[in-house]
Amino acid sequence: MNGADQQFTEGLRRAALTLHALAAEDRDWLLRQLPPAHGQALEPLLEELKVLGIPQDQSLVQAALRSRRTMAEPDLAQAQALYQALSHEDPVLQGQLLSLLAAEQRSAVLACWPAEVLRPTPLAMPSSWSPALQEALLQAWIHTPEQELGA
Repeated sequence: MNGADQQFTEGLRRAALTLHALAAEDRDWLLRQLPPAHGQALEPLLEELKVLGIPQDQSLVQAALRSRRTMAEPDLAQAQALYQALSHEDPVLQGQLLSLLAAEQRSAVLACWPAEVLRPTPLAMPSSWSPALQEALLQAWIHTPEQELGA
C-alpha cells in the first residue's frame, strides 16, 4: 500500500470512528450527504464497529475536534486540493466549509485563491448542525482523495 492509499485508509477509519460516535440521526443524515462511493466505503467499517461492540464514544468526537485545532503547519498540497474542491462550490458553502478549518489551514487554503478572484469569507455553520456533525463533515471533506477533489 502506498503512502496516499494508507493515508486515505487511515482517514476513512477515523471518519468511521467519528461517525460511529454520533447520534444515529446525525450519522444517517451525514452519510446521505456524502457521495455514494464514500458512503459505501464507510458502511462496512461502521457495521464492523457495531458487530465488534465498540462503544459509541463521544470522546472520539472531542478528540477529533482537539486534533483539528492542534494541527501543526498546514499541508500545502492539501490546501491546494481543498482550494480546488472549494473553487467549484457556492460562495456560502465555501465560507461554511472554510469556517471548519483551523486558522492555519484556512489561511493556507485562502492563500491558494488567485488575487483576481474574490475570496470567500468564512461563515458560521448553520446552528442546526451539531459540533459532532460539523466535525464529521470536515473529516470527510479533508480526507477525500485528491483525484476526487480536483474533479
